[in-house]
Amino acid sequence: MRSSIHTLLALTLATIATVAVGCSRGPKPGDQSTPTLAYKALYEAVKKKDHEAIKKTLSKGTLQMMEAWASMQKKTLNEAIENGTTETTFAPSLPPSRNEKITGDVAILEIKNEKTGQWDPLPFVKEDGNWKLAVDTYFKGTMSPNGPTNPENPGQLPPGAQPGAPQAKPAGKPQLSDQEIPAIKPGPITPGGAPPPTTKGAIPGSSPKTTRDIKPPTR
Repeated sequence: MRSSIHTLLALTLATIATVAVGCSRGPKPGDQSTPTLAYKALYEAVKKKDHEAIKKTLSKGTLQMMEAWASMQKKTLNEAIENGTTETTFAPSLPPSRNEKITGDVAILEIKNEKTGQWDPLPFVKEDGNWKLAVDTYFKGTMSPNGPTNPENPGQLPPGAQPGAPQAKPAGKPQLSDQEIPAIKPGPITPGGAPPPTTKGAIPGSSPKTTRDIKPPTR
């Protein structure tokens, strides 16, 4: 009887130890169950130059936008996304994040930009159960640095807003050239997207004004 009790006790302790070890290991690589983990997965994929892994962390809309931009610039999609569409990935180690704000299936997460010293608000959407970086939502006008532009129906344009509406007054000057791959640095965005670009070097889905909020991936 005592032997059975001792055996049961040993098995119970072993199970507890196994669970504890599993919990201490934290999330698995590539985990995108939260916007914060999704950014971490994106950062790690960029550093490994794993283009397929990078694609898994970008929303469908972002990939479509970058495919169109790459085609205009006669570049491959892999070249267009190699920096994850955000200059925060230039940091030598995973940058700090803060203020994760989820509203339904969209979210904003602030990432420290080592180059500027500022906190860049990055938009995310939940697709197929995973959170993904969705910079296309800034150009469409469905997201702003403060969150969804239509809080009652996150991910949609506000009532009456139309794609192609004028963007907010931009800051700075356009910095893209035909040879430079875009890294998105969100700026103030108002409801409404923008028509297909007519300006050389512009990002698909943007207007000449929106290119002012895009910084080249120069290190």
